[in-house]
Amino acid sequence: MKTLIVGTGVIGTLYGWALAEAGVDVTHFVRPGKQRRFTQGVDLDVLDERRGHPANNKAHYAPRCVESIRPEDGYELVFVPVNAHQLAEALRALVPGAGDDATFLLASSNWEGVGEIDALLPRERYLLGYADGGGTVRNGVYWTNLGAEFHLGAFEGQSPERLARVRAVLERADMKPDIQPDMLGWLWVHNASTVGFAAGFARYKEIKLFLRDSELMQTSVQATRELMALCERRGVSWKQYPEVSFLGWPTWLVVVVMRWMYTTNKSMQRYTAHAASAESLRETQRHYAAMLRTASELGVEVPNLKRLGQSFGSNHN
Repeated sequence: MKTLIVGTGVIGTLYGWALAEAGVDVTHFVRPGKQRRFTQGVDLDVLDERRGHPANNKAHYAPRCVESIRPEDGYELVFVPVNAHQLAEALRALVPGAGDDATFLLASSNWEGVGEIDALLPRERYLLGYADGGGTVRNGVYWTNLGAEFHLGAFEGQSPERLARVRAVLERADMKPDIQPDMLGWLWVHNASTVGFAAGFARYKEIKLFLRDSELMQTSVQATRELMALCERRGVSWKQYPEVSFLGWPTWLVVVVMRWMYTTNKSMQRYTAHAASAESLRETQRHYAAMLRTASELGVEVPNLKRLGQSFGSNHN
C-alpha cells in the first residue's frame, strides 16, 4: 500500500522506518524547505517491543520526503500523526492532493469529537488510531520505543474495508492491531487517563521532582478519577478498559505504582520523554481546558482537576 506519512516528527519517523523496513512504499510529506534536511537520513535508537525484532535496535533511516502532493501520486494510505490542535490544518493541506481513494489514518489524541474532522473529510475515508510508541530526539538521535500494538478502530459511518486494509499494513510490519469497537470512546478514556498526570508533571517539568511531590501525585490521581467520571457522564464506561483499571485501587497504591512505572519501565520512560517539550505542554494545556469546559457543560464537579491549573500558571478554582 503506497503510504504517505505526515511529517518527520518522532512518531512519523519511527513508523515510517518500521513500515519501510517491512517493504511498504513510504514517503514523508514535509513543510517547504525541510526536504533537504533529510538527504543524509537520521539515526534511531529504538526499544522495539514487537515479537521477533531486536529489543534494542539502532538503525539508520533515509526517509523519502516530498513537499507537495497531487492526486496522481496515487497514495493509498495517508498516516497523520499530529497533535490534536494541528489536525484540521493538516487535513486542509492534505485532502485536496491526496486523491479520492486514499484512506486517512488519524493518529491524534481526541477529546472534542469528530465534528471538525467530518467537516473536512467524509467519514468513510478516515479511521481513528493511536500509536503505541513515542520518544524524543536526543543529540540528533530519535530515542524511541515502538510498542507491539497499534490501537485502531472504526465507528458509525466508517468503512470496514478500509479498516481491513490498514490492519493488513500494520500486520506486515509486525504491529498487532488492537481493534476497538468504539475507538472514539477509547481515545476519550485514554486522554482522560493521561491529562491529570501530565498537568501535575507540568508544574515541575521534571519527572523526578514530580514523583517526589506526594501531595501533587495524589491530586493527579484524584483528578484522573474525576475525568473518568466525566467519561461516564459522556456515555463511555472507563471500567471496560483493563489498562486503566488500576485507577480503582487505593490512592496511595496508585501513587506507588506510578512511581515504580516511571522509574523502572523503560518503554514508559521513552514513551513519555517528550512530555517537557513546549509542544507537548501546549497540547496538555489545550486538552485540560477542553475537559474543564466539558465538566462545566455537564455539571460534573472536578475540584482536583481545577487545582492542577496552577501547573499552567493559573488558578481555575
